[in-house]
Amino acid sequence: MSNREVLELIIEEYGADKAAEFCEMVAMMYDIKYNAAKELDPLSEYDFERVWWIEASLTLHEQEKIN
Repeated sequence: MSNREVLELIIEEYGADKAAEFCEMVAMMYDIKYNAAKELDPLSEYDFERVWWIEASLTLHEQEKIN
């Protein structure tokens, strides 16, 4: 299941505001993992995930401002 699919289910269940907060928390989790990684292998995945989720959060916040 892709991040987009997960996010869509979360939005359906909890609404855009709470989904945006969730995205921020997930991005923080991946940032913590990224900064704590002792090996190089997971770094690109953690970096991709933290950026994807924070961008999703920003998009949701922008949509809320428009609506």
